[in-house]
Amino acid sequence: MKALFHLAAEVQDIFTEKSWKFCFIGALAVQRWGEPRLTTDVDITLFTGFGKEEPFIDELLRHYQGRRDDTKEFALKN
Repeated sequence: MKALFHLAAEVQDIFTEKSWKFCFIGALAVQRWGEPRLTTDVDITLFTGFGKEEPFIDELLRHYQGRRDDTKEFALKN
């Protein structure tokens, strides 16, 4: 769990440095504001604006490897 909080802090630092608007959601946020539960990922909402997602996706893929071969296309579609 400690590694998960470090990852969340790392992502937060990147988003803050870029002045991106975001918020943590899901189980990680629940750890802070609600009932504790186990989780293995970090859920974040990133406010990009409709149709303006691609530069954000590109920047994130510079920092992190996607879990799919078509990560960028999947993100743009979904």
